[in-house]
Amino acid sequence: MVMLEKLTLNNMNTFKEIYYKNLKEISYNKDFFRCYDNQNFLFKFLYRKFIRLIKVKDQYIGYLWFDNTDGKYIKVWALYIDNNYSELINEFTLSYFNNNILSYEEIDNIQNSITLSKLGFKKINYTLLLKLDISNYIDINLKDSILSKSKYKLEEKIKSNNNFEFYIRKLQIGKDEILRCNIQNDIFAQWNRRPLSLDDIHADMSQDYFLEDLCFWGLVNNEYVGYGQIIFNRNMYTIVNFGIVSKYRGLGLSKLLLNEIIIAAKNYGIKDLYIRVDSDNVKAINLYRWIGFKETNKIVVWERK
Repeated sequence: MVMLEKLTLNNMNTFKEIYYKNLKEISYNKDFFRCYDNQNFLFKFLYRKFIRLIKVKDQYIGYLWFDNTDGKYIKVWALYIDNNYSELINEFTLSYFNNNILSYEEIDNIQNSITLSKLGFKKINYTLLLKLDISNYIDINLKDSILSKSKYKLEEKIKSNNNFEFYIRKLQIGKDEILRCNIQNDIFAQWNRRPLSLDDIHADMSQDYFLEDLCFWGLVNNEYVGYGQIIFNRNMYTIVNFGIVSKYRGLGLSKLLLNEIIIAAKNYGIKDLYIRVDSDNVKAINLYRWIGFKETNKIVVWERK
């Protein structure tokens, strides 16, 4: 019979053995100990509450790390089961969560599909994970040509006959939160995402993946035209929340902003940069491929209801 066992200090060494087995495999799981080791005693206790070791008789075969901060909906940060024991699992293995909806993201491959299907998960959708080696990236000098081509459209939108300057500035904590909320809601309105609140912005900035020095506004003259940031999550530096506001799309400004973010990442010391994109967002995929990103994996969103 498969059981779920809480993580305690008594079985911590067992968990570490299973955890480091998982690290040897290609996975999109979040790094537990990178988060856990830097916490104080109280937060370490809270982290342990959201780990379940998967056990068959006296044999530990895997683990699950989850986040139950949203009532019925549970985010699974990491899930691992030793392939040697996959025949022992089924949809009842996770019956502890039967009153919840589990959501989990993982690399699309045959073994993951077999394991997750056995556990009762179903594929919901997938995104593409793209990678750029920026160690040899050279600044693409596009500013003058793009702004020149867009001059008349920019004059109409900005109501200015001056020369147009594109530049970036870093987000300022304690000052830009409302602006960020409004800009991101504009950028992603076309994808029917739930509108962000100020609490959502503060929650994002409090996460362990958040990098204050790598959040950037794109501006033309003094007008905000876009936003993008880099986070460190799942052992990857990843561009997120990237886009141009609806008023300024179609002018090539996304190329300028993306180029500036990549240069900032290079100056920060980042070697490999990632970005995720919806599989049906053809314009974004073409932009990322144009600047040099290459597809590495598909990330599938799985749900268990």
